[in-house]
Amino acid sequence: MSDQDKNDITLPELSGEKGWTELIIPDSYSNGRAFITGDRNSDRLRVRYFIKDSDNSFVARVWFGPSTEGPAGSVHGGSMAAVLDEAMGASVWLLGYTAVAAKISVKYRNMLPLGTVTTVEAKVKSFSGKKVITEGKIFNETGTVFTESEGLYINIPPERFGEMIKHRDAFQKLKNTKDKSD
Repeated sequence: MSDQDKNDITLPELSGEKGWTELIIPDSYSNGRAFITGDRNSDRLRVRYFIKDSDNSFVARVWFGPSTEGPAGSVHGGSMAAVLDEAMGASVWLLGYTAVAAKISVKYRNMLPLGTVTTVEAKVKSFSGKKVITEGKIFNETGTVFTESEGLYINIPPERFGEMIKHRDAFQKLKNTKDKSD
């Protein structure tokens, strides 16, 4: 894609819905290099994260740009899997755990056209010892589901994450403040 083509891309509005509180990802997170959220000036992905006020579940708005192309005119499955992994992991971290993916399975339901603004929902289904089971899906405004996923995440000691823990704690603080105001 030429630089001119990149300049011609219209970036979408990724606003949340009424009853969603935005989670701001600071530029300092992973020194701005995080795979999903770090490249804010490219034509790859645009992401905004939210907590649903009604049940504290994790949701996101995601735009899949031209650099996520796999099959002609459609989003690469690996791009969708990466977004689901991040969302399911975030749903675990929002509960105060420090977990990493051990296994995710993705079911591709429909081809996702490039340039589509989607909603991602992810939640924790269960905990058992160090194991956390999650689920997630990517869908559009008409309810068409493009992918569904289930993940196994393993809770590990927080000190293994170094400075990243301050971001988890900031999200916990936001969630707790929001809970008290409800």
